Amino acid sequence: MKLTCSPDALGHALQVVSRAVSPRTTLPILNNVLLETSPEGLRLTATNLEIGIVDHVDAEVQAEGAVTLPAKLLTEFVAQLHDSQMELELDAKTQTLSVRCGAYKDVKIKGIEAGEFPALPAREDGVKVILDQAELIPAIDQTVVAASNDDGRPVLTGVLTHVDGKNITLAATDGHRLAVRTLTAQSADGGSGGEDGAGESVIIPARALGELGRILKGEGTVEMALGRSGNHVFFKLPRIELMSRLIEGTYPNYSQVIPEQSNTTITVSTKELHERTRGVSIFARDSANVVRIKTEAGEISISANTSEVGSSEASVGAEIEGADIQIAFNSRYLLDVLSLVSTDKVAMGFNGPLSPGVVKPAGKDDYTYVIMPVRVAM
Repeated sequence: MKLTCSPDALGHALQVVSRAVSPRTTLPILNNVLLETSPEGLRLTATNLEIGIVDHVDAEVQAEGAVTLPAKLLTEFVAQLHDSQMELELDAKTQTLSVRCGAYKDVKIKGIEAGEFPALPAREDGVKVILDQAELIPAIDQTVVAASNDDGRPVLTGVLTHVDGKNITLAATDGHRLAVRTLTAQSADGGSGGEDGAGESVIIPARALGELGRILKGEGTVEMALGRSGNHVFFKLPRIELMSRLIEGTYPNYSQVIPEQSNTTITVSTKELHERTRGVSIFARDSANVVRIKTEAGEISISANTSEVGSSEASVGAEIEGADIQIAFNSRYLLDVLSLVSTDKVAMGFNGPLSPGVVKPAGKDDYTYVIMPVRVAM
């Protein structure tokens, strides 16, 4: 293998694919990134056997070849290079890559044969939809936040993704809160969704979607493809591909948790409620992050009380319809949703101190966030 490419372009691609490199693995080859020549120039691949990421770099190839190199070492070294071009040349016998760039005349990096690198799953024919990046990025953020980190219940560490014609629904829950976001899509052939994807549901690991969200730039589209075998999901951008193993299992029937109506509805400034809750929550850190919410005469009060620390209370003006309410929540769950709502105002619905609370962007129905209350003495 012998080629010339831009160190900036290579460095960027290494940062992208390295997101799939696991810091804790017993297989040395998984600490490496695969470099191989391709029609586009240079193709980079990394995987932890659950997630795989591929990126391409424009390069002038003089001789074809492939090698795997330590991802961390290579990424850190290339980040130090600032010349316009770098030369890479592989000694196939010793699996050593020589790098020349500016003042670095002959850097040698020991590699492992490309044949030992695990092959990524091949894309299969199946459901394919086109998603708008500008809509997908917030949808990912608004749902993965509610996914569980407990590997004891694997299905809850994923995001249930339901494809139904031109509608895509993402849902995640950790048992204490639930986030559901709907967005529109087009079929991969340019139609408006079609019937191919009707009723298709898969559980995508929240980590995979989180990594996808970091890769997306917010412009253009991304293709999502579900293989016929039901084992993997593939996301394709112009130069980057991300694939992930799907989670097997049955996802809970989350729809039964969402209240159909509310006895009390509150509409309040998203920014003001976020600021007041954040300030009050400082006093709740030593009491399981519990904050209390109470409605009264055109405003709501947020309070926290910890005997060893002290107490805090703040109020914010609000539009209140229905019966007064006193209820307590984990402040972290409330702050998470308030930081993800893009509308100026947020609508909150309640049915009593022991029933789930519902948070939505005011005037919009594409995002629903449900929080289970905390049972405390009011």
